[in-house]
Amino acid sequence: MAKYGSNNVTLIIQGFNVSGVSTSLSDVSTANLEETTGLGDAWQEQTSTGIRTAELNAEGFYDDATDSINAALSGSEATSKVVTYYYAGGTLGTPFTSHEGVFAGTYTRQATRGELTKANGTYTVTGVKDEGIMLLPLATVSSTGTGSAANNDASTSSGGAGTLQVTAVDGTSPTADVKIRDSADNITYADLITFTQATARTAERKTVSGTVNQYLKVSYTIGGTAPNVTMVVGFARG
Repeated sequence: MAKYGSNNVTLIIQGFNVSGVSTSLSDVSTANLEETTGLGDAWQEQTSTGIRTAELNAEGFYDDATDSINAALSGSEATSKVVTYYYAGGTLGTPFTSHEGVFAGTYTRQATRGELTKANGTYTVTGVKDEGIMLLPLATVSSTGTGSAANNDASTSSGGAGTLQVTAVDGTSPTADVKIRDSADNITYADLITFTQATARTAERKTVSGTVNQYLKVSYTIGGTAPNVTMVVGFARG
């Protein structure tokens, strides 16, 4: 069994890669239970309501750079965000977790004598937690291309969700048109998800229903003059 350290962790909040100023990250999933103990029962009983909840907690250093933690969270605690994180490094097929509908319900800036100022966030999640795989590792691309194929060993029939995080865009009139494509044979591919064209830092989660074929890969069309687009893509099967 592989073990991973903090150098393998990445945290991206609505296109802001805050890994470099974060010092800890924890995510909690909870199944809501209701007590169903009846008269005459000698032991307490609990029954699942069928509802699950998720929460994220991140701690780190305060940074007022335009592409860092304060810009990502300050003044937008009640704004829904797409948050992506992964613990096992960023390579094709490694675990990739995303949420849409993440609210930084609590954003705390803490100054202590003799210490660097801290910035901590507690994120309340509304909606589903997507536990998927990395399809396109975080990287900067400057021209049109296609990622490597991820093999699921079989097709699935319950749809899924794809997430795109674009953390930086440079150049003159740069554009990125990103798609997730699937194939039954790793030869003939068809579009599965088409993300909204990216022209600046952004994040998007899109869902599909029905069959998702065995193989998945990402394709991207890059436009503009001297463009550089830094992005990461993942997909969670339903």
